[in-house]
Amino acid sequence: MPANRSTIIAGLCLTVHLACAQTNTSSPYSRYGIGERAQSTFAHNMGMGGAHIALKPDSTMPLFVNPGNPASYALIRLASLEVGGRYQYTDYKTPGSGLYKWTTNFTYATLGFPVGRRGGACIGMMPYSSVGYNTEGVLSAPSGELRQIFGGSGGTNKAFFGYGIMPFSRSALKFRYRNFSRPDSLPQRSHRSLMTGYFLSKMLSELSAGFNAEYLFGNMLHSSRIVYPGSQLYNNTYLERSVTLGDFTGNFGVQTAITIDSVRNGARRRALSEKSRFTFGFFMGLGNELKALANSVAYNYVTTGTGQELVRDTVTFEIEQPSVIRLPLEQGIGIGYKKGERWNVVADLAVTRWSGFSAPFDAVRLTDNYRAGIGAAFVPEKFAAGRGAFWRRNHYRFGASYETGYARVGGKDARTYYISAGIGLPVGIGRISSMVNLSLQAGQTGSATNGLRENFFRVHMGFTFCDRWFQKFRYD
Repeated sequence: MPANRSTIIAGLCLTVHLACAQTNTSSPYSRYGIGERAQSTFAHNMGMGGAHIALKPDSTMPLFVNPGNPASYALIRLASLEVGGRYQYTDYKTPGSGLYKWTTNFTYATLGFPVGRRGGACIGMMPYSSVGYNTEGVLSAPSGELRQIFGGSGGTNKAFFGYGIMPFSRSALKFRYRNFSRPDSLPQRSHRSLMTGYFLSKMLSELSAGFNAEYLFGNMLHSSRIVYPGSQLYNNTYLERSVTLGDFTGNFGVQTAITIDSVRNGARRRALSEKSRFTFGFFMGLGNELKALANSVAYNYVTTGTGQELVRDTVTFEIEQPSVIRLPLEQGIGIGYKKGERWNVVADLAVTRWSGFSAPFDAVRLTDNYRAGIGAAFVPEKFAAGRGAFWRRNHYRFGASYETGYARVGGKDARTYYISAGIGLPVGIGRISSMVNLSLQAGQTGSATNGLRENFFRVHMGFTFCDRWFQKFRYD
């Protein structure tokens, strides 16, 4: 492998190592479940409302990796390296106060590559969930005013390997050979039967299936305090609970497509100047149990005049207790439409069964989260050349997404919705194999009716590098 590619991969490994210790969120909603879930897609389709289940990558450069549905790996025909990061600005609003925060973090690093003529694979790492909050409230009690302080930190990451294959890629070719070149001496099929069989064989040729094997690891810490300010008569209480996770899970998906290249015009068929292509996808994430170690420490204390904590007695001290976390089952379907090499529209509908989630010390009942997303991409002229070709080869993207949320706060669902836009800029003189992808998302989580509203603005930046690696040359 050339030295510059070795340098890129070495730098990628260092970036992944540093990313494991980052803080990715400051949202109070991250105290629920396993934390705030990271988006499973990359910068190039963050601008398309995050819709990805039916998104099939192009067979020509630039190639984009779609880990949201591993069936798409089957179409990877060149080595594709993708890295990305995110900037997020959030404005938190409560009935009596407001606060703003911003975070910058690594979001993904993957390498996709072809495997044989019918398959492709992908390896990578990205955040899975994040915990990061610090809230405080004041309550009145018979013993006087007391403060409740809640905090959390940590999160989980996932390292994954995926593989996709098109096992029946030659079905349409075989059908044509068996039926369209049939000798007259053999019985002939009717025209309708022939066209129906050919239609189904083309869908079977486009059928791809794939899986992701994921290793989730990380640590989540939650703490709470009950403090009697200025009182020496009552003990304050501190409770800290943490979970260390390290186990395997996975997901799988299927995709297929049908291409329409002509339409009937009377007794003849007329070829279309731009082919129409419909894509369909299904995705399922396993809701399996993961092994974990749980820690719980609680004690009573008083605070001296200098601010020092003096422990009076220990209430709970449990270290590295074997436990399990049950992940929610995920399912989704998608549909897409592509017209020639210019327009590509995709839509998703998915559900995550958070009602079946369980974790150590988690007493909050969660609700199922329903997600709907739609997005479109437009390329004026993908293979443009000459003066002004740069602007005609740009990828323009836009979309929208809506989620019902899995946490109920103040009796209301913490819903999330946003609109998005993005652009892909080709990099290199006379090359379309590399691209800088920039996506913007603006939206809201929660509402004033449940006591906490988050207005957020996200900037996703990703880099895509495609080339023909690992070639076996006939001559040196």
